Amino acid sequence: MTTRERLPISEPFTLEQIDTTLIPAANRSDGTASTWSDIWKFQVPAGQGITLMSGGQISMYLEDASTEVGNNTCRVRISIADTSENDGRVIWGPQPYINLKEFADRRKVARFQLATPVPIYEEQFLKIQVYDDAAIDESDSTFMVEMVRTRQGL
Repeated sequence: MTTRERLPISEPFTLEQIDTTLIPAANRSDGTASTWSDIWKFQVPAGQGITLMSGGQISMYLEDASTEVGNNTCRVRISIADTSENDGRVIWGPQPYINLKEFADRRKVARFQLATPVPIYEEQFLKIQVYDDAAIDESDSTFMVEMVRTRQGL
């Protein structure tokens, strides 16, 4: 009798702020004015990995205290950090927020321009960080990031 080798499965994966299982309340935070702030943090589950790919879509809508961020001072970047969050690096950006606002028109949406795929390993954090001259209201903001998820097959 032979055992079948469990091969990893790679599949498209979309991360969104509405998934409170993947991004619980403890990993959401309003942004502080005039400083880089972690608005959303996603910790890759054990036994999985994610990879940002060139051409993957990134879209978001950001609000400050009462309205959409509308000036050219707001910037967005994505970074990764280890499980302790003591070691990390920026892997994409900073990009002007105004370039990331489109969700629907596939011809106009922002896409990652990466030289090589960027893997993020189990239990590491993917952080969406924002810098603006006003405080960002996380609860009235939204985002969507396309990537590839790799997990162990059954």
